[in-house]
Amino acid sequence: STGFSTLLASVVLLRIGTSFFHPVGVSAITWTYAGKRLERALGFQSAFGNFGILIVFLAAAPLYLVLGWKSTFFGLGAVGFAVALITLVALGRTSAKRFSADEHGGDSPNDKPNPGRFGIPIFFIVAGFASGGSFALILNFANIFLESRNNLSTSEANLLVSVWIAAAFVGAIVSGASQKRFDRLALLSLYFFLPSVLIVLLVLVDNIGLVTLSLLLTGFTISGTYPLTQAELSDYLGREESKKGRSFGILFSAQTIGASVMGLVGGYLSEVLGLAHSFDVAVVSMLFAAGLTLLWKVRKPVSSLSSSGQVMSHEAKRSQLMPRISRNSSGESTGSSNISETL
Repeated sequence: STGFSTLLASVVLLRIGTSFFHPVGVSAITWTYAGKRLERALGFQSAFGNFGILIVFLAAAPLYLVLGWKSTFFGLGAVGFAVALITLVALGRTSAKRFSADEHGGDSPNDKPNPGRFGIPIFFIVAGFASGGSFALILNFANIFLESRNNLSTSEANLLVSVWIAAAFVGAIVSGASQKRFDRLALLSLYFFLPSVLIVLLVLVDNIGLVTLSLLLTGFTISGTYPLTQAELSDYLGREESKKGRSFGILFSAQTIGASVMGLVGGYLSEVLGLAHSFDVAVVSMLFAAGLTLLWKVRKPVSSLSSSGQVMSHEAKRSQLMPRISRNSSGESTGSSNISETL
């Protein structure tokens, strides 16, 4: 790039190219796994996305000093191209297991979820916006804030951010595996609430030990919201496999938009009110997402899968649907779909 316009165009194209990773990958995982194996697989998918960020974050600066910025970009691009080829070959040799209608809980028309005005319920839009935006906001502003407030060098601040990313790697794996021990939505609400408190602690306390601890827990919990939200959306969609690619695309679009909007708003808040206020929008969004998660838990529509991720039997599902079905004078069953656009 020789100017701002070409740089902007290259960034846009780069973002378009990388945007396929999450929705396509998660859709492939939901086609292949179900129940507890799905939750664990989603945790690993989110974790290794963070692992890639960590590797590039740690490797880019040394490569730049040794090879220059062009060689660094070309080298990382070559690695990405090689991974893409390996993935295509691997997927070509492996046929993803598609679950039958019986495994997903039957073929009742009431199993079909209501997509809502945005393609998926607004709960998932807000959850994606809050998690993606907060993650990007901390990734972009934490090192600058720590340099300014705690008088750290650039390398020391970047090291703390690297530790934060490493905690995110662990958080995604642990959260994916924890869903079989804890209620998923209660855990997701907690993982939205805790970062809002931890970010306030990060801003108000200048003790480097407490700052490091708050960064570790923030990375752990924010990253944990990814597999939890993805597993919940997969359960909501049930056996509607044809809609999963689009639905996960909408979810990750919300995360990307959240990253863009929060980054922009955080920059303006930093310029007008001070660097510490750049995190305000993350605190507000995470609190809102925590409350909305609890509301979704209370008013959650009946899905093809139980809230724990286990496949429901025909008898169990029929017993849940029965109270919602009434009969008219001719004996024909009438009644609204068990999926409502409540959120």
